[in-house]
Amino acid sequence: MKNNNLLLSLCFLAFTSSTKAQLSIGLETGYNKNYLNTNESRPYTAYRLVEGFNIGVPVKYDINKWFAIQADPQFIRKGYNLTRTGSLDGFYDKVTSNYIQLPIMGNFSFGGEKLKGFLNMGGYAGYWMSARKKGFLYNFFPDPQYPTLYPGLPYNEKYEFDNKRDRRIELGLMAGAGISYQVSPIYQLFAETRLYQGLTDLQKSYMINQIPRYNQTYVVQIGCMYSFGK
Repeated sequence: MKNNNLLLSLCFLAFTSSTKAQLSIGLETGYNKNYLNTNESRPYTAYRLVEGFNIGVPVKYDINKWFAIQADPQFIRKGYNLTRTGSLDGFYDKVTSNYIQLPIMGNFSFGGEKLKGFLNMGGYAGYWMSARKKGFLYNFFPDPQYPTLYPGLPYNEKYEFDNKRDRRIELGLMAGAGISYQVSPIYQLFAETRLYQGLTDLQKSYMINQIPRYNQTYVVQIGCMYSFGK
C-alpha cells in the first residue's frame, strides 16, 4: 500500500514539475455553420447548413507546458434549414436557435515558446434558450379564382417550445485544432477551428418511428487570453 502511494506521488510530481501552473481568462468570438444530422428520407426534401455565430469567455488552467484544462462558457446561435427540391423548389422551413453552452476540454499544445499549435478534445452541455422560425410554405388552399397568384405563404415567428416534443438540454462531444501566439508574457492570441457533435436528439420520444435529429456545428473562431496567476 505504501509503495502504491509513493508511486502515485512520484507520478503526480513528474506531471506537474515541468512548469508552474497558471490560470488564464480571455474572450473569443467566431462564425459557425450548423447542420441537422438526421436520416430524413422524405422525397423533395433536403437539409442545408445555416450560418451563426458564437461569443465566449474561455478559462484555462495550465498544468504543465503541454497540457491544460479549459472551459468555455459561451452564447452560440445555430439552426437548420429544411428546403424543398424538385417541383417544390423555393419552399423552405428555417429554424434559428440560441443556446447557452459550456464546452469542457483537455488542451494539448506543442511548438516553440511563442508560436504553438494546439488540440482541444472534450464534451459540452447546452441549454436551448429560444428560437425563431421563418419560411415559405406551400399554399394548399389557394384562391380558386386565382390559383397561381398566391402559390405560397411566407411566415416569420417566434418558436414556441412544446414540453412533450422539444428536448432543450443538449449534450455532445467536441474537438478542435488551432494556433496561438504569445504576444507578451501575459497576452496570447489564438485562432481555432472546432466541431461540435450533438449526441442527444433535439426531440423527446413522443411518437412511434421517430427519426432522431442531432446538431452538428462547424466553428471558426479567434480570441485573446490573459494570464494572471501562477
